Amino acid sequence: MTTLHVGGPARYFVDAQTETEVRDALDYAAQRRLPLFVLGGGSNLLVADEGWPGLVLKISLLGVEFEFEKDNTLFYAGAGEGWDDLVAMTVSKNCGGIECMSGIPGTVGGTPVQNVGAVRKSRKPSQKSGRWIL
Repeated sequence: MTTLHVGGPARYFVDAQTETEVRDALDYAAQRRLPLFVLGGGSNLLVADEGWPGLVLKISLLGVEFEFEKDNTLFYAGAGEGWDDLVAMTVSKNCGGIECMSGIPGTVGGTPVQNVGAVRKSRKPSQKSGRWIL
């Protein structure tokens, strides 16, 4: 499940495509006291040949919507959407702000955690809010 195609298997693996599946996987890991690893696109990730002893949760929540608010265009993207795909969509809608971060691997859900940025530009001023599942 990494872009490098190396490493061992996870003891448990869930590819969550809905928020309910994400919550169920989190509950499963918590109830069994399993180590949890949240996986995005698998880029920049090395896994030991022995694999992962707990649950790997790949978040594949998809979908992008947008709306106009005053002088801004707001985009709502699922955590599993490709970051570069979202950047391309904003450019196609003539929206500036994150276009210089094209080509960065990973998913939309990983960008706040990884503090994605490029050449003196951060996604922080462009991100208005997020919804977290805890």
